[in-house]
Amino acid sequence: MKKIIFTLISALIIASCSSPKRAGEPTIFVTIPPLKALVEEITAGDFKVEVLVPEGASPESYEPTAQQIAALKDAELVVKIGLIDFERSLTKNIDDQERIVNLSEGIELIEGSCSHHHHGHHHSHGIDPHIWTSPRALRTMIHNLDGKLHDTFPDSTKYCDNAQQVLARLASLDSYCGSLLKNSDVKAIMIYHPAYTYLARDYAIEQITIEHEGKEPTPRQLTELVDKGRKMGIKRIFHQPQYSPDKLQSIAEEIGAEVVMCNPLSEDIELEIRNVVEQIARSNE
Repeated sequence: MKKIIFTLISALIIASCSSPKRAGEPTIFVTIPPLKALVEEITAGDFKVEVLVPEGASPESYEPTAQQIAALKDAELVVKIGLIDFERSLTKNIDDQERIVNLSEGIELIEGSCSHHHHGHHHSHGIDPHIWTSPRALRTMIHNLDGKLHDTFPDSTKYCDNAQQVLARLASLDSYCGSLLKNSDVKAIMIYHPAYTYLARDYAIEQITIEHEGKEPTPRQLTELVDKGRKMGIKRIFHQPQYSPDKLQSIAEEIGAEVVMCNPLSEDIELEIRNVVEQIARSNE
């Protein structure tokens, strides 16, 4: 009888060890998809990384679910851009504010181009939030993440090593983008929603946006866009999957340009930046 009981207990122990409970897995939450792969790479797969804004949704109009808000209480860290409205309402419910990583710290922020109401929402304090679409701003964001990981997990030196590898890669991407755009002599990018404001600033090109204060352009504004597009020699108009393509094709036909897809919310943001810059640079071909 004792032997049978011992065998049953042993079997239960083995079963419990071979079937870890996923609910207990340490988790880091990130607010948008472009942060996911970077956090996974730097933390070497030690955490389950969850994205709050689902694929295809717009961060500007997203409302977190009650389940997501509740899950944040058990998160190791919550990594945010720090400039999107839903982030403020989301993270204010976290008791331990030390678990929040604000990646925008130290970045020279841009006002104006995104300081509008959008589908009933507005960006924090009228600041353009799209800092992750510029390699230079991304480098500062990685420095911020690296610092928080070091403070939170001081024994995990591999996180610092991984962050340095990412920073070196971003430095190379920065050099590539700068050289490509300078040699192309392109002066402007035309895009529906102003997602590349920091990229445009950092590489001295103008971003011409089709939407105006979060709304479709008026007939007068369409005329002005066509005139400016011709003047600036625009050959490609960028369109994001999160927004309606209405009006884009008519503008493209008027100025002899093509509509090309971009996705500033791509998980592989480094590849996305490279592709967008290469498309911009080819505008003079």
